[in-house]
Amino acid sequence: MAEQNNNNDDGNAFGYIPTLWITALFVALFFLTAVAHLGQAIYYRIWWLIPTFVFCGLGEVFGWAGRVWGSQQPYVLDPFLMQICCTIFSPTFLTAGMFFIFGRMIGLIGPEYSRLTPKIYAITFLSLDTSALVVQSLGGSQASAADTLEGANRGAKIMVGGIILQMVAITLYVIIQVEYLVRVFKDRPVHPRPSPSAIAMTALTPPAGDSGTRTPNTYVGEGDAEKTQPKAIVMPATGRQRITRKIGLMLLGLVIATVFIYVRSIYRTIELLDGWNGPIITNETLFNVLDGTQILLAMVTLNVLHPGWLIPLPKVEAAQATV
Repeated sequence: MAEQNNNNDDGNAFGYIPTLWITALFVALFFLTAVAHLGQAIYYRIWWLIPTFVFCGLGEVFGWAGRVWGSQQPYVLDPFLMQICCTIFSPTFLTAGMFFIFGRMIGLIGPEYSRLTPKIYAITFLSLDTSALVVQSLGGSQASAADTLEGANRGAKIMVGGIILQMVAITLYVIIQVEYLVRVFKDRPVHPRPSPSAIAMTALTPPAGDSGTRTPNTYVGEGDAEKTQPKAIVMPATGRQRITRKIGLMLLGLVIATVFIYVRSIYRTIELLDGWNGPIITNETLFNVLDGTQILLAMVTLNVLHPGWLIPLPKVEAAQATV
């Protein structure tokens, strides 16, 4: 286990010596989930998963690599700054991908239950997410450029602002997500419900050995009379009825990942507000459990309950990297 002294005045910014095998394990696990997300993004041709889920995984790999470095050189400031910056920035990419997915879910289940349209929803939360990333980056760059721990502390204060902004975004996301799901399951739309309509779809196949012409609702064979084979699919009237098994699994995946992300966000906010010499930031076990494990579980959850097979995008839409 790590040698813990709860004091970084001796030049050890960690306040302890990171445990080598634990840090190496997290590097390997984050690398595996990032590679899995990259493979899934390519296989399903959902390209926006690369700058979201994949970037999160790679950022965590670099962050935990910094902790591996710190386990060997705990009195060097660079490994500490590397791990603190990367592990703070990286989940921002993951939440961006989750915002995309939930916006897609609103469109599938029913926009009438949401106070925001899927487009406005995506713009709002991605703007908040990007703003949080910018503030964190400014603080991180200032902390990384510092030659002393005191200078790094000044950058940390800016990073705290970014963490709080991210916390606000995630809190609003959770509130909107909960309200939306409650409205769906209680069938209480915010906006007027679209009038039920039957959408006629045709699945017409020429007879074996015959070639003919196809019209929107009919097939005309060679010398035969028109053979009409309409198939009408009536769209479910309520959002709850539109939740198929796969959509339900995707919702479950989002809820589980959101809980993990939210727990981690609460921890990091308290951690940095407590100060760089506080008992929270100098506790390795808390960091391993409440940061690394939470983000890893969120990423693995979305590996298993993946939008590629649960809510596949049309090929054109996927190619345009939209949701």
